[in-house]
Amino acid sequence: WRCYIRERAPPTLEGMARSPLTLAASVTSALPDVGVVDVATLSEGAAGRYDSAVATLDDGRRIVVRVPAVEDAVDELAAEARALRALTAGVRAVLPFRAPELLGEAGIGTSRAIVVDLLPGYRVDPSYLPAGKGAATAIGSALAGIHALPVAVIRAEGLAVHSPAQTREGARRLVDRADATGCLPFGLLRRWSQAVATDALWQFESTVVLGGADPSAFLLEDNEEGPSVTGMLGWHGLAAGDPAVDMRWLASAPDA
Repeated sequence: WRCYIRERAPPTLEGMARSPLTLAASVTSALPDVGVVDVATLSEGAAGRYDSAVATLDDGRRIVVRVPAVEDAVDELAAEARALRALTAGVRAVLPFRAPELLGEAGIGTSRAIVVDLLPGYRVDPSYLPAGKGAATAIGSALAGIHALPVAVIRAEGLAVHSPAQTREGARRLVDRADATGCLPFGLLRRWSQAVATDALWQFESTVVLGGADPSAFLLEDNEEGPSVTGMLGWHGLAAGDPAVDMRWLASAPDA
């Protein structure tokens, strides 16, 4: 009973949420040759970690501008921009779906905003993914497309490459930290420790990974054959490592 987590709002940057008009001004800084004709707040389901807006440009394009709203989102947004730059035209051509295109960046107060194009589609919370062929299999196929990318894409941009040995050591440290809390049931500690000690579980080949895929980041569209993934958001964890990390979301998708 002594082991619990007290939820606490993370510290915000600059004290208050930025208005859509403020975010629109950062668009004109990032894209000086365009004008903004309309802007509205964009809810991304990111638990208040970002201030976001969708804007319509004078050339008809719709774009998204995002600014960190909390301290720990600053590095995440920088990693997102770096990952999107790593997705060259050649890489995007072999992906089975679209990824946002990084259109520009601009300073806004003490933070930095990124501007990307708006991708169409709807998202599904993992807990509502149905069983059988459909959205779950579409997301699985999309993940397979990412895992099939050459690891050279990651190395060329200097992104993290984790070997099986490094991944195993990271898991061992995680188990040690969990055990040190005094809150880890012995049966679970034994199960995890046995998994870390089992050589056969760590004989994988490092692949391109998202660093922990979130199915709600996959954009879906319906067609005659059922749902298909047409786009994906959330690239900040792009790296090379254990492909199993992108399947951990299944724990929150019991039917899928």
